[in-house]
Amino acid sequence: MSPQSPVSQTLYAQLLEEASVFNATIFEQGIAGSPYLNHANGYAYWYWQVTAPDGKLKRLSLGRDTPETQALVERLKTRKAEASEAITALRATTRAFVASGGMSMESAHFRVMEHLAQAGLFRKGLVLVGSHAFTALGNLLGLRWGSQLKTSDMDFARAQGISLALPGNAEAIDVLASAKELDPTFFAVPQLDHRQPSTAIISRKTRIKLDFLTTHAGSEADSPYYFADLGIAATPLRFMDYLLGGLNRRGLVIGTYAFPINLPDPARFAIHKLIIAQLRSGEGDAKRQKDIRQADELLAGMIEIGLAHEIEEALGALTAAGYPGALALIRRSAEQSRLACDWLHQQLDKMAP
Repeated sequence: MSPQSPVSQTLYAQLLEEASVFNATIFEQGIAGSPYLNHANGYAYWYWQVTAPDGKLKRLSLGRDTPETQALVERLKTRKAEASEAITALRATTRAFVASGGMSMESAHFRVMEHLAQAGLFRKGLVLVGSHAFTALGNLLGLRWGSQLKTSDMDFARAQGISLALPGNAEAIDVLASAKELDPTFFAVPQLDHRQPSTAIISRKTRIKLDFLTTHAGSEADSPYYFADLGIAATPLRFMDYLLGGLNRRGLVIGTYAFPINLPDPARFAIHKLIIAQLRSGEGDAKRQKDIRQADELLAGMIEIGLAHEIEEALGALTAAGYPGALALIRRSAEQSRLACDWLHQQLDKMAP
């Protein structure tokens, strides 16, 4: 773990501003497609046609060739040009940020994220968790990690019963169908109990896997929770309500360019990893150690940049959330940590009854 350079931090702030401004232009209005005029039965009809990643041509009817339809076509062409200019500007700033030491994700992973963003997935209140969130939080805090572990998983979480009153959220999407537009080898991962709906999709070609997680509603609510507006179920996990219960942050997915995404509170993210590291079973020691290393670096980085009070607040929130027993799990993980070990033990000793 080390602080990013002042240049990197300045470029990140610029990138976040540009990405936020251009987000609607790129993802709300779209960047793909072109107008097409077709003649049939003695009339002319305008279409907006898009070539999907699988090569199939999609056409949206705009109406008969009238002055009003021609004006609509011109507006769409203008929006496409604006989106293209936005992408060009974002790519230039992104290249400068990464060249200065900023962290980015693998290109194959970014393409999947980009495609799902364009499909509207991230307007649905999802929060990025897992190793990709670890990288994104590092950039957000101005830190660079020494253990950027490779992963083939993308993890997304959303609370059950969340009220989505944001514009554009009324229309449902189909996660698997959207992913298959980019990569037809994506398929739903079957559950051991075939009566249960899938909570993950995976690509046979790239082995990229998308896991969907949600809050645990009670001791008897272990069954996947189906989100109709996503067309997929999510796995309920203990302590997920704690992770999502803090103040979510707006960060960036960074690849060839950048776009905004929701991230969990950094301190809760680290503490949550220390907790679940001790709850992993049947997954071997590698994931447990990865959780602890990532949490250790994140906590040490936050302490170094003066955010120790946020960690203290996040620890205190465990008791308020009804999880005082989680402190023992944190202590067990702290014993295997290196950078923040002493600080964690001091805080846990203060909280001991």
